[in-house]
Amino acid sequence: MVLKIVTPEIQDVLREVLLWMQFLCAMTACLFFRKLKDSYWKWFAVYVVLIFLCEMFSKVGLKHCPDYRKYYYDFLIIPLEFLFLYWLYCWHALDNKRLFWISSAIYLGSFAPHLLLFKEPPLVYSFSYVTGNLLLLIMACLEFFKQIQTEKILHFKKNMMFYVNSGVILFYIGTLPFFTFYGLLLKDLHIWNYYYVFFLAANNIMYLFFTAAFVWGKPNT
Repeated sequence: MVLKIVTPEIQDVLREVLLWMQFLCAMTACLFFRKLKDSYWKWFAVYVVLIFLCEMFSKVGLKHCPDYRKYYYDFLIIPLEFLFLYWLYCWHALDNKRLFWISSAIYLGSFAPHLLLFKEPPLVYSFSYVTGNLLLLIMACLEFFKQIQTEKILHFKKNMMFYVNSGVILFYIGTLPFFTFYGLLLKDLHIWNYYYVFFLAANNIMYLFFTAAFVWGKPNT
């Protein structure tokens, strides 16, 4: 009985807090944009502002059209997030443009089953999200090993990519099992609810890491 009453309340609070965390991150990006304007990190600032605006549109613009939100996220917002992070990791952090093109092609190709095989949206969502997550896992691990093998790890407090990578590992990699076994978890709503709480909490913390990157990070470190 406790699970049924408390968990939905926590979810509502975390969803509301998430929007404020995204707002905080977007405003911080604007405040610190001047120090980023001469580096590729300015596009990360643009990215977090754009994501916040997209979330606001979902909350306000699609308020009376909730059925469209799934398609809005599945085929616009989530692909935007993955493709941008691929660009940030491969094009700049790892300096491997070929990996960017290959990863992007594989991820976009994972949507093909929606047109060819699957009729149930949850299956498509899980398949494409897991594919995108696994590719991001490879990039995050490569970036992590790159950091610990150089002297940059000694200056991690000033390294913007350190904060971004930490947030990405926590959220995207931490919630990978949630979407991998999404269909199975739905059969036990108690477990699903608790994992969904972790999903929301990790999302909030990721944006705190992103905010920290703008405050303490230096673009040329």
